[in-house]
Amino acid sequence: MAVTRDWIPKQIHTFKIFADNLCKRVRDNAEAWHLDVDEVSNLLSLRLKFNKYYKISTIKHTHTPTDLDNTKSARKAYQKALRSMGIGRMKRNLFMTDSDRMKCGLNTGEKGYTLSPVAFSSPLIDYRSAGDLGGTIISLDPASHKACKPVGQDGIRVRFGFYKINGQIPLEADCTQTIGLTKSFGKVVFDPNRKDMLFVGYARYFNTRQIEGVIATTLYGMVC
Repeated sequence: MAVTRDWIPKQIHTFKIFADNLCKRVRDNAEAWHLDVDEVSNLLSLRLKFNKYYKISTIKHTHTPTDLDNTKSARKAYQKALRSMGIGRMKRNLFMTDSDRMKCGLNTGEKGYTLSPVAFSSPLIDYRSAGDLGGTIISLDPASHKACKPVGQDGIRVRFGFYKINGQIPLEADCTQTIGLTKSFGKVVFDPNRKDMLFVGYARYFNTRQIEGVIATTLYGMVC
């Protein structure tokens, strides 16, 4: 049976090995695979930045919390570029073979797993106001009612819209503030200019490929 998983490793040491391999193959074959020169240059630049911070942060007795934060921040941008290159430029690249893709670490369906699914359910949301222009959001799996995410989902994204009492409730497309959470709980802080206004929130899952679910949970509250 296929198991849903991300094609980019989560464990940081495995991630580095994977990313170095993909970048090396992208660099050496960019012309043959007709890859965008600017995108390749950006990816390799992000690789240098991540590897620099990674090297510093792996020295146990000398790295600082700032070093770890720098590595985490560099990885976030680097991983986004890797995902864009892999899914956007290589997955269906007519100038590449399945063998090329497998050597780069891309999923071709030969390793016994499938791409993470798009969610057809939405999270149960518990919003708890902290009384200081914000509060805490707790996300529950609608199937188990536990603080966890369905298989293949990486987190939730919540869009907030604001309105006055008796005013028109904003649609999701008209929302002006968005937060993303990869854990089952997190904080939200609203703009002081929104104090005493009502808000509506639309919460959706997003999977490990950053694709949002088809259904949103609606929540309401007041900025206080």
